[in-house]
Amino acid sequence: MGAPSQFRIDQVEAALIALLKSVMPAAYGTPVDVDSVNSKDFNAQGQLALRAPAQRIQFGDADFSDLRDNQRLSYQAGILFDVLCWESSLRSKADERLQSLGLVAVTLNQLAGARLEMADGTRSMPITLKRVSLVLPDDGGPVDQLYAITVLISGIAQFDGANGGTV
Repeated sequence: MGAPSQFRIDQVEAALIALLKSVMPAAYGTPVDVDSVNSKDFNAQGQLALRAPAQRIQFGDADFSDLRDNQRLSYQAGILFDVLCWESSLRSKADERLQSLGLVAVTLNQLAGARLEMADGTRSMPITLKRVSLVLPDDGGPVDQLYAITVLISGIAQFDGANGGTV
């Protein structure tokens, strides 16, 4: 397995991006632009503008449950991310929705039960699918509808005890 891990949010995000970059081209049948949400995703008017097909990873929340460690250095970490999926269509907005849902379906199949390989050599627990929701940006930009797949990524977070003392 590897050394104890702090199960850092930035490393979990990087591992999720790496997983999607490695599996989506073959699973979806074409390259998918996978990245974290960043400034390059917005045009000069501040509107969301992606190159389709696209997936953007966005951190949502983290929860830590005590593992009965009397020094409070070991936790079960649960980290929520949204995987934003968007596909374009020149036919219509209705077809764009259907194309995006196709990308969602393939992504769900690739994420369900996958384990992430962390930079420190540890692995996450299997990914838990939480929900899929429609996102409607209110800026009227080129991307006016996309879907968010919310996933829970769990693992053990063990901290080095900088604030721990003897009991």
